[in-house]
Amino acid sequence: MGPEAIDWGYAISTLIIRYVGIFVVLGILQIVMQITGRIFAYLDAKEEMKKVLTQEEAAAVAMALYLYERKT
Repeated sequence: MGPEAIDWGYAISTLIIRYVGIFVVLGILQIVMQITGRIFAYLDAKEEMKKVLTQEEAAAVAMALYLYERKT
């Protein structure tokens, strides 16, 4: 049997397609992750806005800050 010929055009083209495909998939994943990250950040910020200090909590924080400043 003789030596088999390698189709280098086919081999190189498949490698290029795989190389480009990896970056396309990674790009899509990055876009999806950025969108979901912004959605979760928005929901977290919205939840943080709902938290309001009561008068007792605000007084305790104010007293702690006053005592801390007085100590230094």
